Order: sequence, then structure tokens, then C-alpha cells
Amino acid sequence: MKNVIALVFITTSLVSNSQNLVPNGSFETYTICPNSASQVYYAVPWTGKDNNSVDYFNSCSPTRNVPYSGSGFQYAKEGVAYSALWFLNGFGNDYREYLQVGLTSQLTNTKYYLLKFYTNNYITKYAVNNIGAALTASAIGASGGSGSVINITPSVVKFGNPIINDTLNWIEVSGIIQANGTEQFLTIGNFNDDNSTDTLSVNYSSYPGAYYYIDDVSLTNIITPQWQYRDTTIYLADSVLIGPAITGLNVDWFDMSNAFIKNAPGIYVKPIVTTPYKATETFNSVVYNHTVTVTVLLPSKVDEYDKLQKSVTIFPNPNNGNVSLQFAELTKGNVDVTISDVTGKIVYQNKLQVTNALKNFDIDVKSGIYFVKIHDSSLNKTLIKKLVVQQ
Repeated sequence: MKNVIALVFITTSLVSNSQNLVPNGSFETYTICPNSASQVYYAVPWTGKDNNSVDYFNSCSPTRNVPYSGSGFQYAKEGVAYSALWFLNGFGNDYREYLQVGLTSQLTNTKYYLLKFYTNNYITKYAVNNIGAALTASAIGASGGSGSVINITPSVVKFGNPIINDTLNWIEVSGIIQANGTEQFLTIGNFNDDNSTDTLSVNYSSYPGAYYYIDDVSLTNIITPQWQYRDTTIYLADSVLIGPAITGLNVDWFDMSNAFIKNAPGIYVKPIVTTPYKATETFNSVVYNHTVTVTVLLPSKVDEYDKLQKSVTIFPNPNNGNVSLQFAELTKGNVDVTISDVTGKIVYQNKLQVTNALKNFDIDVKSGIYFVKIHDSSLNKTLIKKLVVQQ
């Protein structure tokens, strides 16, 4: 049986009474427009630790422009500016760049904070993991001098510490930390040497490095978290990640007989029948209980899923936002179409009246990867297709 990709969109709603403790978190404020490499210090008060080699891009610049950033192309996650740095530069050289800033105030002992930033991969040879951030009491630098590894344990990496190879969409890296009351500086970078860094050859260029954009950096005090634990649906033999999947959360997972499974902010499961799971999250001495149900669909034969997948075609794909849906089997009635970005944000939703085998419509979105959910109420079938938009 062919696998179906089960998509779980996890979003976070936070109750907080504090502001962002990272000054100029979207790099919008600047003293001078950048005109060459290694000028992140123009985005005050950011610095490129040790050698100030971190790059700065802003739409105000004719040479270091957003979205035309050198030989790359990327819109800002927030505003019209971002920074960029090497997380690996010349494999085997252990060369690093680090982005650093002083916080607007020192963190408070025992309080909880959400640290978050967004990143994506530039057109270099490699994509890597170990994309993280560290909170420290003082400004830190590499013991080996300019360009060498800062060998400390980061406060936050993306859950599972995966290789991040998306060049279109901004990928969130986030985690919860409990402060010890000394933290005053934030540093973003790769805190592992080359041999301890996983690489994926993406071959966007021949240069043996991994270069990433950074934008929308924030650190906020969290009083009451309200993470969403969403139900999902998979086909038999698939696995799926359930839970908030945010590092630093204390979550115990159980089956419905109360047998302990694992302590983790998210777990991969592969049930063979529809199965509920219980999550007990302890945050700031308060216990929150949740239930996540994974519904398992059982196609009667192998070609049933093939037939379902082929029943609707998106073309052209990629496209510029002008979407055409081709229905292989003519459906008479309403088809619900929902289009979401990779964070789960809905960018288009409509009930289409199918009177012929072809439906056309436009979506006003940026370049990126989107997921088209098509529900045919007359056949009681739901289908998810991937859509790539290139403006």
C-alpha cells in the first residue's frame, strides 16, 4: 500500500503580559543601509560575534536587497529586512558565524520564556541541523578565535533537531526555557563542530557550506501556555507526530489504559486502528490534560488510494497563484476547498460548485509551499495535495 502523508498543523496560542525582550527582532531598525557583506551591526544593536561577519539585507539597499538578496531570493518573514550567516562553511573547517544581541532586560529566575526565530536555507551545497540559540549571562565568543565553534549547549533547537532544507518557507525554531535569572544575551548559530553536524547535500550550488537567513526573533515571558493538541487522520501503515512538538515542555504520554509511553513534547505513533492518546502536561506546577485521537483509514484495496489521488489534479504545479483543479471523475455538487500554508494558516477557503470537470480560481499568496484539502461531500472523500506557488 502506498503511504499517505498525514499533515498535522500545530499552532500556539499564548497568554503573556510581556513584550519581546529581543531588541530589533526583525532587523527593521538600522543606522545605514547595507552595501556589502558582514554589516549586521547596521541593524543596531545586533552584532556578528567575534568578526562581525554576519550579513544584513534590507529593501533600502540596491546591493543587499530584500527580496533580491545577492544571488538568492527571499521575502522577509516580518517587514523588509533580515540577517544571514554561515552555520557551516567549507565542510571540515569548523568555521562558524554567530548572531548576537543583548536583551532589553535580564531574565527573572524561575520564570518561563518562549524563545523563537525563523529561518530558511539559502542556495548553497548543504542543509544542516544544529540550528539553535543560546541564552547566556554575558556576551560569548569562540575560544579558538574568530570563526571557530562556540562549544556550548544551546538553549533551543527545533524539536528533533532536524536538517532544515526549506528554501521557500520560513521555518520556526522555538522552545520553552526556565530562566536562572542571569541571562542577558542571545546568540544564534551552530554550536557543534562539523563532525557533529548532520548535512544533506541539496546542491543548490557547488560551494560546500550551509548559509541561512534569520528573521523575526523573539523572547517573551510565558504565564499560561495553551498549546493545541489536535486530532489527525492517517492511512493504515503511516506514522504521525502528535503534540505541540516544542522543546522544553514537560509532557507525559499514555495510552487509554494509562500505560506510560514517553515523556516528550511530541511523539510519533503508528496505530493500526483509530486510537486516542492522553497527554499530561505539567507547566509551572499546574497540570493540563489533553486527548489526541488518531483516526486510521482502511482502504479496501491497494488501488483505492491510487484512484483517490488521481481523481483530482492541480495544474500547473508550480503556478503563480492561478489554480486549476481537474476532476477525473465528474462530480455533481459541492466540493469544499481549503488551502493552508506550512504553519497551518488558512489562505483560501471556498465551497466550489462543480458543474464540469475543471475549476479555476486565484489565490493571493507569496511564493511557498501550500497544502490543498479537497472534500467531496457527495462521495464522502477528503484528499490533500501539495501546491507550490512561485510568484
